[in-house]
Amino acid sequence: MSTLQEVLAVLLGAESEAKRIVEDAKVELTNVIKTTQDIFIPDREVKMSSAREQAKSVLANAMASADAEAKLIADRGRDERERVAKRFEENVDSVVASVLAETVDKILAGGE
Repeated sequence: MSTLQEVLAVLLGAESEAKRIVEDAKVELTNVIKTTQDIFIPDREVKMSSAREQAKSVLANAMASADAEAKLIADRGRDERERVAKRFEENVDSVVASVLAETVDKILAGGE
């Protein structure tokens, strides 16, 4: 009977030791996770901050390019309007004289 008690005592001791080992492993795992987070979270935050700054820079460059393009288009439109107005001013007298001459010719010829 004492052998059975010894085996039971050994098994209970082994169970207690296994529980302690599992608890120690959980604590160690928690410490490893915390240490890993302590190492990688700041690195991730630095990378995220850098990515945000790069995105801001790209966005600012895109906005500056779009503003320059819009200004160029507006300048070209203004230049074209000025060219058309200048051509109109240069040709208005001759066009009016030509239309007037045609109208007078039709009236004198008896046409409408």
